[in-house]
Amino acid sequence: MERFWNIVHYFAYRAHYKSHLLFNRISPVLLFYRLPFARRHFEKKGTDPEVEVNKAFERPDIGLSSIFAGGVMHGLIVLLCFGIELLYEGLFQTGDLLTKYHVVGFVVLSFVVDYFLLFKHDKYIGYFKEFEKMEKADRKRWAWISFGVILGILFFAVGSFLFMAYREPGRI
Repeated sequence: MERFWNIVHYFAYRAHYKSHLLFNRISPVLLFYRLPFARRHFEKKGTDPEVEVNKAFERPDIGLSSIFAGGVMHGLIVLLCFGIELLYEGLFQTGDLLTKYHVVGFVVLSFVVDYFLLFKHDKYIGYFKEFEKMEKADRKRWAWISFGVILGILFFAVGSFLFMAYREPGRI
C-alpha cells in the first residue's frame, strides 16, 4: 500500500511539474522576466530567473510541485472518505449527512494516513529517487494507473453523491 500510494504521489508531482513547464511559455511572470530591462537586471546579477523558477517547482523536498502533489494526496483521501460516507448515507438513509465533525475527521484522517505512508522520515524522497530510475515503459504504465486512481476516486465521490441524492430526492 505504501509503495502504491507513493507511486500515485510521484506521478501527481511529475504531472504538476510537467504542466508548469508546458505553461512556461505563457506565464506572465516569465514574460515579464524576458523584457529587455528585466533581462539586463538579471544578467548583472548573474542569474537566470527562468531556471530559478523551474528549480523552485522541481525540488522534491520543498518544491511547489511537491507541495501541490501532497495536497492532491490529502484531497484524494478526503474525497474517498466523503464518497464512503455519502454511499453509506444513500444506502442506509441514517439522516447524518456530513456534519462539520465528519469533515474535520476526514481531514485529520487524511493527514495521519499521508504522514505514515508518505512523509514520515521523508519516505517519499527515497521513493522519488527510485521512481526516477524506472524504465520508460514502466513509468508510462504507472503514470496511467496513477491517473486512473485519481480519476476513479474523483468519480467515486461524485457518483456516491449522485447515488445519495437519487435515493433521497427531497433531501438536497
